[in-house]
Formats: sequence, C-alpha cells, structure tokens
Amino acid sequence: MRKPVKLALAAAAAAITATAGVTAASAAPAATHAASGTEYIQVMSTATVPGSSGPASAIARGVFTAAGQARLGGAKAGTITFPGGTIVLSHRPGRGSSRFYPASCLSLISQSGSYRIVRGTGRYAGISGHGTYQLSLEIVAARAGGHCSSARPPLAQQELLRLAGPVRR
Repeated sequence: MRKPVKLALAAAAAAITATAGVTAASAAPAATHAASGTEYIQVMSTATVPGSSGPASAIARGVFTAAGQARLGGAKAGTITFPGGTIVLSHRPGRGSSRFYPASCLSLISQSGSYRIVRGTGRYAGISGHGTYQLSLEIVAARAGGHCSSARPPLAQQELLRLAGPVRR
C-alpha cells in the first residue's frame, strides 16, 4: 500500500477517535412514553490547521432531535454525548475502499458498516436500536519536494459519518 494511502487511513482512524467539542443545541424533552422509529445521526469533523483535529459535531433527528459531540472508533465502540445524556454504540466495519490521486495529493476513503446501541444514560436511559453507517473521508496531503508527503500532517481533512436505523426509547 502506498505511503499516502497508509497516512490517509491512519489519519482517518485518528480523526474518528478524536474527542470533539459540544455544539450549541439541546435535546428534545424526555418522553413520558416509549417512542420508536428511525433515527438518523450525522457526525461531521474537519481539520484545516495542520496537525489539529476540528470539533466533531453530532446531530440526531427522528425519534428525538439533539445536537452534541461524538467519540467513535477505538475498540469498536463509541459514545455520542447530547445534553442530558449519552448513547453508547458498538460498531462493526463492513466494506471499504480508498483512492489516492497523486497529482492532487487527494485521498478519498469510504467505509460502511453496522452499529448497535449498547446503552444510554440520562434522557437516553433504556434506548435500544441498531442500524448501518457510512463514513466518507477526504484528505489533502501536504507536499514536500514536489511530491505528496506522508511525513507531514495533511493540509486539510473532512469526515462525514451517517448512521441510520430503528430505535426505541
């Protein structure tokens, strides 16, 4: 595997597991009865300063609407923190692909998989569900000596992670 692709995959793993800042929004009021339906969660992260990872914001919509932060990756588990509680997920990667364009130092990485809600806290206590996810990552590598450099931090990267599946709370 080419060094820039290895760098892109390593950057993807590091960016996914980076802790992010909370966005300003609040969760919907806690329901007094069980609700079920499809929940969509989108996580977005950017980094434009070399060596930094920008905040990853999470927005949920469907059975509930909330905004917060996500820490996904690691040991195939992750946490999404919303005002009033958290949702803990486990995930399994499925198929993935990567492309590297040496003329522009651009890496495009795509990964799909499945997830399961392990537990929730606070307003999300008792939540259950599962679904699929799609990760898209774009990275522009730095140049050194007219070539793409795996020794320098990327110039920019953007991640978009979308989860969708049935939930019950």
